[in-house]
Amino acid sequence: MVPQGKLSHLPERYPLACQWEITCRCNLRCVMCYTDCRNTPEAVRRELATAEILQILDQLIGAGLLELCLTGGEPLARPDFFQIYDYAVSRGLLVTLFTNGTLITESVADHLAALPPHRIEISLHGISADTFELVTQGAGSHARCLEAIRLLLARRIPLLVKTTALTLNRDEILAVKAYAASLGPAAFRLGEELRPELNGGAGPFRYALSPHELEELNRQDPDLWSEACRKSRTDLPPCNSGLHRFHIDAYGGLQLCSGNRRQSYDLRQGSFREGFYGALPAFACEWKSPASAPLLQPEAHHV
Repeated sequence: MVPQGKLSHLPERYPLACQWEITCRCNLRCVMCYTDCRNTPEAVRRELATAEILQILDQLIGAGLLELCLTGGEPLARPDFFQIYDYAVSRGLLVTLFTNGTLITESVADHLAALPPHRIEISLHGISADTFELVTQGAGSHARCLEAIRLLLARRIPLLVKTTALTLNRDEILAVKAYAASLGPAAFRLGEELRPELNGGAGPFRYALSPHELEELNRQDPDLWSEACRKSRTDLPPCNSGLHRFHIDAYGGLQLCSGNRRQSYDLRQGSFREGFYGALPAFACEWKSPASAPLLQPEAHHV
């Protein structure tokens, strides 16, 4: 990623980094997933076609984009994934891939090694197969995920292991963290934030830990506790989404971030420059900084 110090040389509004949810289709049905409600044949048919994605990518690159995160759903579930990925990497973008890992085979890992990403982030929601597959609802998914981690590390592809704290896996979070530490070069991140489903459903929150349970979990590990204390500060800088970072959904909607989709600009109907410079500045966000605040901030309240 571009070092924070370098950002001071950018204009106040500049399309530095994009998180692109290229599909909502997935081979798993994770209980807390907020995109799975659109993992249906009808919704998939509405997703951007390959040519549309490449055409929008050209616009992003032309506008100066440097970093691209490909997420989903499961990005590798798109049959054209490597057309998209190869195009982005070959055009010089720093590409991060969010994946559940279960579709990474020897040949997929070889392809990624031949044209390496900036980083791959794999979700590991349990150290035991029982817990992992209770979350993913996919038989055999635990073994496939661990195999993907092995394949990527064997090829020296930068890897981050992450998990979401849930009622189903809270007793294995520290074991997942310890496992990530045992991998050597792999990093670890714990995500605690659950979101409503894209159709407004509250299903994921059935598996949310209470504030007390989260505190109890975080206090068990110095790294987790330090991060929890940092997030709980009241002087965190306001949100800068839409200034240098933005989100695109599976249907070509340009938005401030993946957590704020209340307003959207249709990239199928208009240009990226028009959307980024004309529409995004007017989109509402309760975490936005006031006009007098510095425009370059390292993080937002809701990240």
